[in-house]
Amino acid sequence: MNQAIISDSSSLIMVTKLERLDLLINLFPQIYIPQRVAEEITAKEECVAYAVLNHPAFAVIASTDHSLLALLDGTLDYGEAEAITLAQEKQLLLLIDEKKGRKIAKNMGLKIIGLLGVLLLNQRRGHIPTTEALDLLAQIKRMNFRLSTQLESDFLQQLQR
Repeated sequence: MNQAIISDSSSLIMVTKLERLDLLINLFPQIYIPQRVAEEITAKEECVAYAVLNHPAFAVIASTDHSLLALLDGTLDYGEAEAITLAQEKQLLLLIDEKKGRKIAKNMGLKIIGLLGVLLLNQRRGHIPTTEALDLLAQIKRMNFRLSTQLESDFLQQLQR
């Protein structure tokens, strides 16, 4: 999966708080952060903003499809709307975890991945052992990252394959 990716804020915040930006960089040579996501993390998560906005693998870009952005603005939060719009514009994989945003992105035909998918890909490509993936899952849960029971169960099954 040697391509660029568009990132929404939640996974970006989690990997930064885990001090594991490598989990994204291992998989994607370029991580695009929508302008609105950069604004969100700068306002709410200053240490996250500092870590990613000063890293060469990350670049802030703005959407140019104002009509799609306006359409999504009424349905999704500020950053999610631009992340989906950019993924559509650039035809890139979208890193998104919020259920509503994932559903809309899928309905638009976008390819998506979430935080657990990033962990799974790192494990499958030999960047992290299974034990570390399980430890990261435990840390993520302790940090109150919302995971459905089904999503967690699917992840655990996939890890064992």
